[in-house]
This record gives sequence, C-alpha cells and structure tokens, in this order.
Amino acid sequence: MKRLLFSLLFAFVFTSLSAQEFWFEAGLKGGIGTSFLYNKNIADDKNWEYNFTPMFGVGAKFSVNFGPYNGVVIEGVYNQSQQDFNYKTATSMQDLDYSVKWKSIDSYLLYRGIRNRAYFEVGPMLSLVQEVEQGNDGETFTTTTDFYNSTYIAGVFGVGGYIYGTETFSIGMGMRFHYGFGDLVNDNGQQNNYPNPVNDMPYQTGENTNPIFAQFMVEFNFGVGHFAKSACGQRFKRKRRR
Repeated sequence: MKRLLFSLLFAFVFTSLSAQEFWFEAGLKGGIGTSFLYNKNIADDKNWEYNFTPMFGVGAKFSVNFGPYNGVVIEGVYNQSQQDFNYKTATSMQDLDYSVKWKSIDSYLLYRGIRNRAYFEVGPMLSLVQEVEQGNDGETFTTTTDFYNSTYIAGVFGVGGYIYGTETFSIGMGMRFHYGFGDLVNDNGQQNNYPNPVNDMPYQTGENTNPIFAQFMVEFNFGVGHFAKSACGQRFKRKRRR
C-alpha cells in the first residue's frame, strides 16, 4: 500500500512536468478532530473501553500546481493526538482512567485533484514522534522512544472544497483521514505490554498499535509565483452547460 501511494505520486509528477502552465502556493492551515490508537488486544479486552478523544494540529504548506485542477502538496503539521480509555482491574471498585498522548511533526506529500471548487487529496505521511505522555488515573508520566518508535508511515485521504478565492488567494475547508501503517510501539514496548502496561495480566501475543485520526481542516493559500498566467481564480469558474 505504501509503495502504491508513492508510485502514484511520482507518476503524476513526471507526467505533469510537460504541462504548459504551473504555479505555486504557500499557505497556513490548522485542524481539529479525533485520534485513535487501535490495538486488537485492547479492543478485545472486556475490561478496557475506548473513549472519544479530541486532537488538533497547526502547520504550513507549499504546493506546485499544474493548471487549475492538479497539484502536488508538501505540508508540515504539528499534531497533538491522544487516546483516552476507561478500564477495570480485579481490585478496582469503579472505572479507572488511562490516556496516551503523543506529539508529532508530520510531513505530507499529497496529490490534490480539483473540480468545480471541490478537491480530493491522497498520499503518504511521515510522522516524527516528538514525545509520548501516559497518564494512569490522574498520574502523568513522560516516556520516550524507549517504548515507542520515533517514526511511522501513514496513508492519507481527504476531501473538501474552496469557499473563497481570487487570483492570488483562496480559503479551503475539508476532512482528512489518516491510517498509520506498522506499529507505533517498538520491540521494547511490546515486551513491556505497551501501550497499557498497567493491565492485570500481560497479553499472550503482541499486536500492532496503529495511530488513526480524522481532522476537519481549514487552510489559507497565497499565490507566490507562476509560470504563464495564474490559475488560482480559474478554480472558481463554473463550467458552462451545453
């Protein structure tokens, strides 16, 4: 899956270099949403329950656009994600709280296709995990890559639209979905039963912990240069019906 995403992006870039018109954008963006750490052992454990957990991110982007309808987008986003749980132990009289919070700098390489002010985007994301904090029933402690991998690759898919635009400026809104491939927990973490080492009994087999999140994104784009005429405003022209 990862190789397919990279192959599609590189194929688009090379075939688009022959386009007669290309132009550039820089922008700022931010998003809010929900994050999820999927681990099959935890999902199947009747003593553990996943909770809806918010997350947010802010960042910047730079895009190379080939005409008004196709582009390659490079982004850097600082995301703060979290997963909250409720769990029970053999001795607990009530549910206990547990949380995993991770901060990351995420780099995106996306193809974006645009038609009639709407867009879709797809591509890979490289996440650089900066810090992981885990809290158990009000007690917070910081962990490092002793138990977690410092990087992981994710696949990204998004849809949205442009709500305002001129020749050199546009505002876009949309939803973006991420699925992390591989395991956020490293071998040392697996041996110590992460991401929930407070469990009564260690799980018999290790399972991958996949970061997943969905965000509502807002972006502000500025045209910064072009070869031939600028095509930003053409995104907002409606096609004539025959």
